[in-house]
Amino acid sequence: MLTVYNCIVHEHDLRLVALAALICGISSFSAVNLLRHVDRSTNRNRYAWLMIAATSTGFGIWATHFIAMIAFSPGIPNAYNTELSVLSLAAAVLLTAAGMWIATLRGGIEHYLVGGAVLGVGIGTMHYTGMAAFEVQGRIVWDQLLVGISLVAGITLAAMSLFVALHRPSTLRTVSAAVLLTLAICT
Repeated sequence: MLTVYNCIVHEHDLRLVALAALICGISSFSAVNLLRHVDRSTNRNRYAWLMIAATSTGFGIWATHFIAMIAFSPGIPNAYNTELSVLSLAAAVLLTAAGMWIATLRGGIEHYLVGGAVLGVGIGTMHYTGMAAFEVQGRIVWDQLLVGISLVAGITLAAMSLFVALHRPSTLRTVSAAVLLTLAICT
């Protein structure tokens, strides 16, 4: 864990990290509120709200990640692969749409959890596809344990977020769901 801490504190511009966190929080709060529109809408408007919610949320997830990536300065020349960066954005939007659609099928608690898990898979897919887009002279080595922990934590937090957002909605649950989604994106 000290490795992660040192990387964030010593190899990132903390102002950009703070900006990424702010965007993440705003995006998560918007996502929860847009998801409620999807859940309450009729079939006629449902898909329009779903596409608005998924696109907004997917772009928020992606923007958070790439602002944090831009904040990273490893001290050697680096670049980003455009195709993989675009693919990571597409994954964020499409898997967010799938997760939100499942969560709002009105099937109960299991749909909230499965939909949230799919959203969490989307966050992880976007993150690690985006990381694969990072080009540097040399070799990047992954700590498989940390990768696994980040994926399990992100999927679990996203599932909890959609459950909290959609099961007995209230103002407190809206804020709680947004915090959980923010944590899911940041893991």
